[in-house]
Amino acid sequence: MKVSHKITETERNVMEVLWENSDPVATRELLEMMKEKGKSWKRQTLNTLLFRLEEKGIVSRTRAYVKPAMTRDELLQAQTQEILDDFYGGRPGGFFAALVGKDKVTAEDMERLEALLEEIRNR
Repeated sequence: MKVSHKITETERNVMEVLWENSDPVATRELLEMMKEKGKSWKRQTLNTLLFRLEEKGIVSRTRAYVKPAMTRDELLQAQTQEILDDFYGGRPGGFFAALVGKDKVTAEDMERLEALLEEIRNR
């Protein structure tokens, strides 16, 4: 079964706190950190969020500690790839066309795209 990396705004709030910390965070400390950000959750609420994030492979938990299993960039890449797969058959051409839409592409946009394509060619 395919795992989705789509996350809710609340899950993203948890991830932002985890990404800010370089070391694993104790669940009780994470609960306090979230409280400082205006989230007065019960322990079970946080555990439910962490369980969902763990099922998606976004966090890992060991005993009472939690840490990101993916960086912010890795999560964004996984989410983007899922959009490509689900809506564009995994091919970026249709995705680029949808991004541009009917808007005119600027010379700067073209330079950036050309630089990205060159980087891909050289991999």
